[in-house]
Amino acid sequence: MKIGVLVALAATVVAIVAVPVAAQAAPHHGDSIRYASAKACKVKKATVLCGNWRLVTHHGQIIQLKDAQLEALDGKGRPVGFAAAPVAISGNGQKIAYFRKDGRIAVRTLGGGVTLLPVGTLPKNVVQYNVWFRLSDDGASLAVTDRRTMIFDTKKGKRLGLLPTKREFIGFSGDGKEILTSATDEVFRVYDRSGRLLRQGRPADDVNGWGPNALHADARTVATLVSGDKLVVSDLETAQVERSNPIKLPKGGTVEMLDWTGPAQVTLHVSQNLPKVPNRMTVFEHDTKTGVTTVRDRYDILKDTFTYAACGG
Repeated sequence: MKIGVLVALAATVVAIVAVPVAAQAAPHHGDSIRYASAKACKVKKATVLCGNWRLVTHHGQIIQLKDAQLEALDGKGRPVGFAAAPVAISGNGQKIAYFRKDGRIAVRTLGGGVTLLPVGTLPKNVVQYNVWFRLSDDGASLAVTDRRTMIFDTKKGKRLGLLPTKREFIGFSGDGKEILTSATDEVFRVYDRSGRLLRQGRPADDVNGWGPNALHADARTVATLVSGDKLVVSDLETAQVERSNPIKLPKGGTVEMLDWTGPAQVTLHVSQNLPKVPNRMTVFEHDTKTGVTTVRDRYDILKDTFTYAACGG
């Protein structure tokens, strides 16, 4: 669900052609988007955004997203140059949300059509680098956050709900039907897509609340990565720890995303900056019952990438 957008200064320039990628998708992914990349170019010794957003698939194709806005706009509608316009990819890799070049928010299905959100979803003077998008794992729901978070149905583009003020969107539940939020009071609150409060509770003692955290499809079980080496599963309402497993992740890695992708499975996207590879992503699947962690996927981000957004689930 969640996107991992990082800055990776260009090392070399690669041709924009379809090339094979070493790691392949897990069977449930099929032909899907692995990540979106915005290209970096050198202009008078400066590294700047250039070209289009590109969709890199599990089968190694690079698709130019030509109708997507590349640079974020400031409050006066001017490209800022230092930040890309936000994008988000669903966990199943089938949908991508972005600003179209005419300013409309669009949700495109891979190999299919485009759904547009209503005109005026965001004010005309919105600062786009303060906006972000999140898609549910199945791509059916989209969260659009400016000062508050709005929830949309991606099939018709209809707004379903608005979350209360001062609630930080953490992520959709495993089935995409609920939303986990936090706030400065350190209380987790779960809402349905209409913005109706379902339940709330403080994190368990072993959970620091900062996470990363992910909400199960049951809308009450929370998975939390603690100190980078322990995966804790707790009940949101009772604050009781149900399971706590050690987890070994790459040294120096950064957990960009944590998502429930099965009844007892969480998926973690971990990025690394290596000497010869500006950005490498490893996707782990962790069984919360057995404590076993396996590698589902591993890939290197295009070397000419300025910033990228990875698949969530």
